[in-house]
Amino acid sequence: GNEFTAADIQMSFPVEAAGARGGLDESRPKLMAFLQRIHARPAYLRAIERGGPYELMK
Repeated sequence: GNEFTAADIQMSFPVEAAGARGGLDESRPKLMAFLQRIHARPAYLRAIERGGPYELMK
C-alpha cells in the first residue's frame, strides 16, 4: 500500500539482512527502493543520528 505500517517495519529487517549478505542488488529494484525509502524516513535518520550507525552482520 501507499501508507507506512508496522508491516513495513517488520519487513525492513529481512531486507536489511539480505543487503548485508550481499543478496540485494539491481536484480531486485523494488526491494532496493523499499530499503531506500526506509532509510530516507525522518524517524530512521533520527535513530541513526542518536544511536550511531549499526552493523547488522559483522
